[in-house]
Amino acid sequence: MARRSRVRYYILFLSAFSIFWFLFKLGGIPDGRRALTSTALDVVLTGTALVTVVEWMLPELFYKRRYKLFGWGVASIVLAGGTLNILGQLGLAGMSLASYGAAMAKYREHFFYWFWSDLVAGSYFMIGVIVSGGVAVRLAFDHALQDRRLAVLESEKLRSELEALKNRINPHFIFNALNTIYYSIDSSNRNARSLTERFASMLRYQLYECNEERVNIEREVGFLENYISLQRERTGDGVTVRCRGLDELTGFDIPPHLLMPLVENCFKHVSRHPGRQSFIEISGEYRDASFLFQTRNSYDAGKAGDLSGIGLLLTRRRLELLGSDKGRLMAIPAEDTFCTTLTLDLS
Repeated sequence: MARRSRVRYYILFLSAFSIFWFLFKLGGIPDGRRALTSTALDVVLTGTALVTVVEWMLPELFYKRRYKLFGWGVASIVLAGGTLNILGQLGLAGMSLASYGAAMAKYREHFFYWFWSDLVAGSYFMIGVIVSGGVAVRLAFDHALQDRRLAVLESEKLRSELEALKNRINPHFIFNALNTIYYSIDSSNRNARSLTERFASMLRYQLYECNEERVNIEREVGFLENYISLQRERTGDGVTVRCRGLDELTGFDIPPHLLMPLVENCFKHVSRHPGRQSFIEISGEYRDASFLFQTRNSYDAGKAGDLSGIGLLLTRRRLELLGSDKGRLMAIPAEDTFCTTLTLDLS
């Protein structure tokens, strides 16, 4: 459920709760103004606790599997909110904890019941129940939303696989054809033979080596390097391509072809300024179970067209499938450069 939609639900719930709670308060506090003030204090403290837990603690702690910290946090919020409510309600009644003994001596039976049952137990119970209810509702809505997203992604995956099957050429035919082309090239033309080998390596990776949910980063980088090498031949000296940190990436797995659309976009949208050097920069870094992959390329804002194309869209959807706390993609167009930053939590 989107945040904007949740805001409407918060307003609706707190409005209904305020009306109900005010009418309930009038049964014990005949003074309407004081009943309204007492209700406002309850609603403000309860609403603050609800929003803090549901909008911050749930995504930042519970969804990141920090369950103990989440539990202690909720308990602390309930304890703090209930305590503030007790002190505030006593202040509205013209009393304090210091006057507890005097009030007990004067109104023993009534005050004892009101203080411990209505005020103390009621404050903690009210905030605890509403916060727990809010957490349960948010979990239910997020679970339903995740199921819908998975269904859409599964449908798109099946459709993509069907299209691939329709257009599939026997891979043995492809490699036999490439071998024929390779040996038809004069042995002195090493560059053409090298390009054919790299193209064959890319096909082999796509057809045989990336059919699992995750692949080794070295294999993914090798595929990217072959693609970059082929593109360098196509673009010539008009585009400077710089790679940083890719050869240092080792020892972890990522979903296959997650990086390819970002690199492909660089070569697709790189500028062709006459008399000025165009560039593409690609970098990768792995630190503390977090993988950072960045691309940056020059582009002509007047000719670049739509930079939020199908490649970025599919990458974002694949990140959604991994989970909201596992990956994030940012695409930032500047005056004459376009940058993408992909962050993956691999813990």
